[in-house]
Parts: sequence; C-alpha cells; structure tokens
Amino acid sequence: MEVMSNEVLTMACQCVQLGSKCDTELHTRHLCYFISQGFNLSDEQEYRALVENARYRCDHCGRTAKSDANLCVPVPL
Repeated sequence: MEVMSNEVLTMACQCVQLGSKCDTELHTRHLCYFISQGFNLSDEQEYRALVENARYRCDHCGRTAKSDANLCVPVPL
C-alpha cells in the first residue's frame, strides 16, 4: 500500500470542495454519473473523447473534461 505525503494529501483536499452540490436534473450528463454507470469501461473511445484536451476541472470530484457541461461544478483549468 502506497502512503501519500502530507503535501500530496493537502493538494488532493484542495481539489475537492466538499460543500458543493450538483444540479440533479443535469447530473446524468456528468462524468461522475457516466463512471458510476460503467460508461468509461463500456465505451472507452467515447469516454476518452469527453476527457481528452480537458479545459475544465470539477471542483467537487476533481475530474477533468473538455466541456464544462460534463462536470458538476466546473472551473476553467
């Protein structure tokens, strides 16, 4: 088991905003929903198209995507 340094843990915590909420009406278009449904495994090429050349990061989960529409709390990179 790999142990993370305090610096890495601090950076990881800063990437996730625990109090942020997702608009549930649009949640089925977000990467976290796609991954929970196994989309990243069942259609790897289509998933890769959503995340390659990412321009946004989700302030909730830390995932990155090309379009802000695919993230719960998008912030520009």
